[in-house]
Amino acid sequence: MEQPLSTAKKKEIRRIVEAIGRAIVEQRLAPGTRLVELKLADALNANRNHIRDALQELSHQGLVSIVVNKGAMVACPSQQEAADVFVVRRLLEAEAMALAAARVEEADLAVLRNLIEEERQAVEEGRRPAAVKLAARFHIELARIADNQVLSEVLERLIARCSLIVSMYQKDSRAHECHCNEHGQLVELLAAGDVDAAVLSMRRHLDNLESSLELSQDEEQATDFVALFADLRAG
Repeated sequence: MEQPLSTAKKKEIRRIVEAIGRAIVEQRLAPGTRLVELKLADALNANRNHIRDALQELSHQGLVSIVVNKGAMVACPSQQEAADVFVVRRLLEAEAMALAAARVEEADLAVLRNLIEEERQAVEEGRRPAAVKLAARFHIELARIADNQVLSEVLERLIARCSLIVSMYQKDSRAHECHCNEHGQLVELLAAGDVDAAVLSMRRHLDNLESSLELSQDEEQATDFVALFADLRAG
């Protein structure tokens, strides 16, 4: 029977998961980057077994891919996976917005406005990783205001995956400025107590975010080796 993890080991694995996950979300680790256990252990001053357990957890979250005989690497979500993530995100964040609109207080609005101001400054200064991180924090804060723990946990993981997708497929840095402005509109609708308009605006915001990604190009085509080498086959 598998022994339960000790509290100290759980805490250490969580520390590693958060450190690597944050680096991925903030685009300091690019999609496809190899995650060598020994190097990570040295960099994070951690036990290699703990690193391995943390990478397994990150693979469950969709941020890391683990390939037999090749090891771990930062995930490279496919175009289809990216589209699927946005379908689920629209459903969940529409509900989160409706719940948040019914519970939001002035203190919450102040926190959201501060995040938007920080995000806007990061955009103006060309600090893209910071802008992506702050945009994610804005949506996570909305989920917190919704006051549904399960919804908040699911969305936090989904938004982390979405940040990875944005880092892969969003090529126009100017898109961040538009998204930041839309965050401001969402907050004003919350402040006005217009639930229906706030929910609709959230859906449109996520539509715009998805449309800013280059997801329309053809996926890599499978090579037909039989046809390719047909003239070299033995008669």
